Amino acid sequence: MESHLDEPEFAILIDAYRKSLVRRYSVENLARYPEFSGLPRATVDKLIRYFLELLYPEYEIRLELDNAFTSLAGFVKSPRKFLGVIGNMGYAVVKFGKHLFAGIKAGIAALSSYLTAHKFENTLYSYAKPLIQKKIDISQEDHFNSLIAKIPYEEATEFRHDIINLFKTLANRELLKKIILINDHVIEKMKENPKVYNPSEVKGIEMGLDIMKKGRELFDELTDQEITLIIRGIDIIEKDFYENSLRIEEMNRAK
Repeated sequence: MESHLDEPEFAILIDAYRKSLVRRYSVENLARYPEFSGLPRATVDKLIRYFLELLYPEYEIRLELDNAFTSLAGFVKSPRKFLGVIGNMGYAVVKFGKHLFAGIKAGIAALSSYLTAHKFENTLYSYAKPLIQKKIDISQEDHFNSLIAKIPYEEATEFRHDIINLFKTLANRELLKKIILINDHVIEKMKENPKVYNPSEVKGIEMGLDIMKKGRELFDELTDQEITLIIRGIDIIEKDFYENSLRIEEMNRAK
């Protein structure tokens, strides 16, 4: 998939998206959703930090993430490399039990989510770049929401569902514990074979694992009721954000 990371306008798009995230989960916007008033503000702030630091980081960290996951894409396509990190399959099945293949499946789903986000970004960037080149501040709410309205419904829905599925994985404490153990095992095997696995591939697994570990830290502090509220809240708020952008854009065109 084409990458625009080396283009200066892309850093501006990332900054605009981060500011939009902060607006969406601000005290003022969440006041529109009384059903989520039971969530402490401190919990919401931690959720925002998780989004910004790990899922949608600043440009320099994003470059590092992209390079790491690009290396991982080749890793996933290589049966020799993939089987090499599992080691003795019988041993792995005994050690990780029924969660081995669920963990592998979750890892593949995480990579799929990352690729879906790229598709979403590329569409957004194709509309944002001309505006940026005209010196229009796309971080302003009206301009950014207008860009969001140009995303096809199917892409926006797929992107939202992938984010929700990631948070559902993070909320499954037993599965997440096994996923982290499996990935620790994978990293150990990779580091034992530096001739087979290059540092970028190891870094990709480590960065993905860090996302999972920080997610576990976030969700371990929450009750089951709070977790349910968060997952439902993200789904509703992100859906409303997209659909409201569509409605505003249609009203503007009708003027």
